[in-house]
Amino acid sequence: MNCSKRRPAWLVVLLVVIRVALSADEAVLQMKKECAPGCTNRGNCNFETGQCECPWGYTGPACEVDRMSACRQTQDDPGSCGTLWPKSCECYQACQRLYCGGELQSSFCTHELGQFMWDAHCWVAKNPNTPFGSRLPENFASETIWYQHFPRGGEAYSSSLELPHDRVGFSNWDGGHKVYPLEQCPKQCSNGRGVCFKWQHWDVPQCLCRKGYNGTSCEVEDESEACWFSPTCGGRGRCRSGFCHCQPGFFGLGCHRTTAYQPAAPGLLPDARPRTKLKIYMYDLPWDIAFPYEYNDGHFGRDAMYKAYEYFMMYFLEDKAVRTENPYEANLFYVPMLLYFYIGNVRDPVPQASLVLDYIRKNWPFYNRTGGRDHFYFMTGDRGTCSIPRWMQDSCIKLVHFGMQRRGITWQGLPNSEYACVQVKRDLIVPPLNMFLELLPSGTEAYYRSVVANRGYDGNRKLLFFFAGGVGDGTEYSGGVRQAIKKLLSSLSPKPPDVEFVEGRTSNYRNLLQTSKFCIAPYGYGWGLRLVQAIEYGCIPLIVQDNVYQPFEDFLPYEEFSVRMRLADVPHMVELLRTYTEDHLAKLRLGLAKYYRAFIWNREYSGMAYEWTLAGLERRLAHIQSEYFHHHHR
Repeated sequence: MNCSKRRPAWLVVLLVVIRVALSADEAVLQMKKECAPGCTNRGNCNFETGQCECPWGYTGPACEVDRMSACRQTQDDPGSCGTLWPKSCECYQACQRLYCGGELQSSFCTHELGQFMWDAHCWVAKNPNTPFGSRLPENFASETIWYQHFPRGGEAYSSSLELPHDRVGFSNWDGGHKVYPLEQCPKQCSNGRGVCFKWQHWDVPQCLCRKGYNGTSCEVEDESEACWFSPTCGGRGRCRSGFCHCQPGFFGLGCHRTTAYQPAAPGLLPDARPRTKLKIYMYDLPWDIAFPYEYNDGHFGRDAMYKAYEYFMMYFLEDKAVRTENPYEANLFYVPMLLYFYIGNVRDPVPQASLVLDYIRKNWPFYNRTGGRDHFYFMTGDRGTCSIPRWMQDSCIKLVHFGMQRRGITWQGLPNSEYACVQVKRDLIVPPLNMFLELLPSGTEAYYRSVVANRGYDGNRKLLFFFAGGVGDGTEYSGGVRQAIKKLLSSLSPKPPDVEFVEGRTSNYRNLLQTSKFCIAPYGYGWGLRLVQAIEYGCIPLIVQDNVYQPFEDFLPYEEFSVRMRLADVPHMVELLRTYTEDHLAKLRLGLAKYYRAFIWNREYSGMAYEWTLAGLERRLAHIQSEYFHHHHR
């Protein structure tokens, strides 16, 4: 008798599902690859690749080769390609190869320093046995030869290339800033943890410390800035100028990884992706692909407005529910490009983004499986993805602050006019970070508790609306909104007493946020902070941004806590806003109280932007599974 015929249909289906799940699990084994002996002396053994993860500049099976030794002063110098403090010509040549491939085409440089190194004056030590390439000799005036720049395009070191004598010892930067040997600074800047330098307005040279150090002689270690993604390296390692040197057995950006997985059958690509649970795998990239390095000599801070992706990474590394070390079970892949470290807020992201994506395509099989549709990365520059080519637009999920989506836009340098700059079903708009010290959201939670207690009413808000900031000219800046509001208020005589419009900065900004019913939220040259600031201070956002999607707008009900207005309606702004009764305003404030956490990244201020970002990514995963977008071939 065939007993299977008596099994109910639901049981047969269940058995099939269980069998498929078991076969998927069996196809992937937890297996560690060994690294070369001595790897953990300086680096971390990546058990997934069997390669040694090295700090900036080091390569080789055990990180034994110092590829950037020409840029170091001593063995304790983390190294830098900075141009503030002139280095040896050999250093700048090495930096050019690193960031620009050695080509005389700055448009292909992954780091914005690349276009400056061609013209940075540098020096060559007369003694060919100098142990460290960029240690300035104590008597450098007689022991070095200074050049206007390193030889290029068939040039050779010659007297015609030498730097004028009266410029020897001066910084590459404009002004009378001077460089000095380590011996002329306190404790030799702790043996090269910094450079000896004198700004023009200083009386004596002082130490400019490398990333990860501070103090008069760079004697103090500062992990909070050097390893912002995990200052203590997860308690499993030590921070070294942006690199976490992990205890043996741990590896990855913040020493967050311990295990590795391999296909049971080499060459296959097992599919163990869950259908109902978000699992994200983050690539660990080598230093010459993406590294949180020092930007320039003594310059390693970032504008706090652009740090949202840093908060995402900090929280993600500790997220044991979503983060997976098994890429075969991941249904989304996080690409940590660290673009801001390479291009700042306005420069071209394409060279660095292309470098990273090419590396991932060549070294892992997952990108090519979907054409990158299940991969995501941050582009937090002022205009986000507006300047990237079409193939990059149509592949990965981009997390941006600027949600412009408009056909036929004519902005200069915009390669994709068909739907610039995002596709909302694929890309995700997330809020920027408001970290101005005088505007920290330290009282936001308490304010909204009082709003709820008062059923949304706030009698302190006497102003109808306010705006303070730059106005600009033309229609590209803010889409013409700021100029239109200025024109409107200039035409009103007398000006309404409950309206404040300040062109430029004002010391009263915080008070205006707290006493206005509405706060104008336009964009600028790209995204702006005013939406976030308004929400953090209980001011109802008046969003005047034609064709621009706001953070999480595809699944967050903006109509419950904000007012939207077209540029065409700005001439009627005052009378339109006066139609809102106190009951209407109270209802909108209760909406703000319900959703304000979505716009705050800092958990110390009850922020939940990270959780909302995960929710947005989960929606994009559903869009992928529902075939809402495809890789576009053009």
